[in-house]
Amino acid sequence: AEAIAGLRETGEELASLEGQAEEIAFQLDCQALTVGQARTELAQVEAKAKRLECERVDAVYTSELSSGKAEAKTEKKDQLARLEALFQRLEVLFGKIKELERR
Repeated sequence: AEAIAGLRETGEELASLEGQAEEIAFQLDCQALTVGQARTELAQVEAKAKRLECERVDAVYTSELSSGKAEAKTEKKDQLARLEALFQRLEVLFGKIKELERR
């Protein structure tokens, strides 16, 4: 139950980081943020996501669970996939920022 609760919590944090990345992208598109501000904010999202992945999601050990093992395993796998997608999205956004800086 502790693993499931922990994953529920990390899932909410991950959703927040995903939302923040999209909000920064939107603000960059409508020039509400400068390129430098967007880069700084995206770097903060990336750092938080890496911490979440290493210290929290990867730290959930599903092998020792008896009840809820399958659910925890699936949730952990889903979150790791979402983190990977978030890191890819951030790479795209950092690339966009580099393009904008060249103009």
